[in-house]
Amino acid sequence: MRFHGTQSSSKGCLNSHRIRLYERDDYGGLVSELTEDCSCIHDRFRLHELHSLHVLEGSWILYEMPNYRGRQYLLRPGDYRHHHDWGATDARVGSLRRVIDLY
Repeated sequence: MRFHGTQSSSKGCLNSHRIRLYERDDYGGLVSELTEDCSCIHDRFRLHELHSLHVLEGSWILYEMPNYRGRQYLLRPGDYRHHHDWGATDARVGSLRRVIDLY
């Protein structure tokens, strides 16, 4: 029973992730929001590039290719007005995964 309580607490932490994805620099263009992992940004939002991001809750890993492959960028809560703000050389993106602490 105690394990079940811990599991419920962990599940609450899983839902504490939220990120906004923008089509253009400085939060311009279409905006989409995620609260769960996305293995292919193009299939879900029809976007091959993201030019700005706003991480509202939790930390995320951004991958340059679908299915969590390619270069990885750690995104902590905050503003990313241009793709170079998260360390990328271009705006190409493929997938996003939440960083989950399991302890």
